[in-house]
Amino acid sequence: MAHTIKLLLVEDEEELIKIVETYFRDEGYDVRTAFSAEAAISQFSTFTPDVIVSDVKMGEMDGFGFLEVVRKTPSVKDVPLIFLTIMDDRASVERAVKLGASGYMTKPFDVEELHVKINEVLSEKGKR
Repeated sequence: MAHTIKLLLVEDEEELIKIVETYFRDEGYDVRTAFSAEAAISQFSTFTPDVIVSDVKMGEMDGFGFLEVVRKTPSVKDVPLIFLTIMDDRASVERAVKLGASGYMTKPFDVEELHVKINEVLSEKGKR
């Protein structure tokens, strides 16, 4: 039996969550969502995703701070994280890479392109 891919989507835009969640559920993924970095972190005790997709600009903790926490949390430290954000400046991309992001996509985006990127990072990790 094939492994069901577990995706954690961290995003504060409800409409975007609906679009991404629906698409990946239809593709057979186990999708969990969080409206903030803090809410995502609270899920790590009960849910270990295969891949995380996160916005950068969010509430109290931004995506960069979230990635730093992810990389220090034993259960998820090796989980690929892809940023999906409106921030397209070079400094943000470089910071993401330096912190250990597996990918960086800018909004607006095509959900099928996100799917391709997720498959790429999972293939690199041997999860696909």
